[in-house]
Amino acid sequence: MGSGRIDKDRRHPDELEPHNPGDDVERAAEPTLVAPIGAIGRRLPTVPSPPHGTEGTPAGKRAVTIAGPHAPWLLESLTTGGKHLRRMLIYPLPFRIGRAPGLELVLPSQQVSKQHAEIYEASGSLRLRDLNSTNGTFVNRSLVSDFPIREGDVLHFADFEFRVARQETDGRADTEEGATAALGDRPLPHQFTPGTRELKELLARGSITIVFQPIVRIPDRSVVAYEALGRGRYPGLPEDPTGLFRIAETLGVEVELSRLFRRKAVELVGHRGDVKTLFLNTHGAELEQAGLVESLEEVRGLAPRLALILEIHESALAFATAIGELQSRLAEVHIGLAYDDFGAGQARLIELAEFPPNFLKFDRRFVGGIDRAPLSKRRLLASLVAAARELGVETVAEGVETAAEAEICIRAGFTHAQGFFFGAALSVDRM
Repeated sequence: MGSGRIDKDRRHPDELEPHNPGDDVERAAEPTLVAPIGAIGRRLPTVPSPPHGTEGTPAGKRAVTIAGPHAPWLLESLTTGGKHLRRMLIYPLPFRIGRAPGLELVLPSQQVSKQHAEIYEASGSLRLRDLNSTNGTFVNRSLVSDFPIREGDVLHFADFEFRVARQETDGRADTEEGATAALGDRPLPHQFTPGTRELKELLARGSITIVFQPIVRIPDRSVVAYEALGRGRYPGLPEDPTGLFRIAETLGVEVELSRLFRRKAVELVGHRGDVKTLFLNTHGAELEQAGLVESLEEVRGLAPRLALILEIHESALAFATAIGELQSRLAEVHIGLAYDDFGAGQARLIELAEFPPNFLKFDRRFVGGIDRAPLSKRRLLASLVAAARELGVETVAEGVETAAEAEICIRAGFTHAQGFFFGAALSVDRM
């Protein structure tokens, strides 16, 4: 389930030949670009650092290194329908942007002025200056004339969008040939999600918390486990995990965020005798790289007596062999497995039979309104629950919100349930 890419031509901006605005879009982007974020789990090559001094700098230009020994500044752009992240060094300074050939960044669109804007240094920081462009220069979707820029700011030059970033201090980046920011029509494109700078700070400070939703045994409704649900706790960022992961994915740190949530959850309840079993979530990207089991061994060490169940999305059953290997490794560290959102996509019954989990969590779309559903849907649900029971798998009805839904789930043969009807998610001090 891993992915990889082949690194291709990498050239310093000074080595590029000037080209005309009429050149194709692919060539216009050659100077700049660096890397799909989806190449997860491999060591990325180093982007060459700009030379010091003025040798090799175009006439009239001044080579400036911002912030001394720290990582250089980058412009990031999204390509291929917003799925790939590419980077370019902001070098040399001033860094001119426009349609005319010979600039540091040439954007081949009639919406872009010949000399549209420039990034320059003042008092050790970066600033962006509009050069009397026709369609304007924007920072975080606000029109500017001369404005300081920081990591995470989103810039628009007519119909092009970029984000300001810093190269990681270990020099990692990923280069690729022949790609560019996609042309677009006004209004301004809105692909980058705000909050990248704040999310990095959240990760560095561990500014999150966890709420715990009870999982009950039915029909007696006794609480036998909790699912740990991550929440953000940082100014300017959403609290809900969906919003946080959306930002994390644009930075390639969704795995780091997922692991932080798990570690925090175990730290909060690992010492409590009243919590016997804890369900922990994963992000899909964690199945594409090494280190998942090792990260779980770490949290297992924090709470040796706590029963842990790892939830993975049922779509991962498409990679049955890898799931079998994961299941074996989890058993070695005494961690159970649950397939989440079963029935949300394809119900992979053959793979389910080959690699039965400890728990099978039925998607809320199966459960919501089941008391009002046609008899055929109720029979299908009961038959799937019965099939899981034949495999020795415990079944969990997710999203139960009413007494009527709970009654149908009991009749269908579910062993467990969770949802607002049985209890909302609680902070650790309210459990």
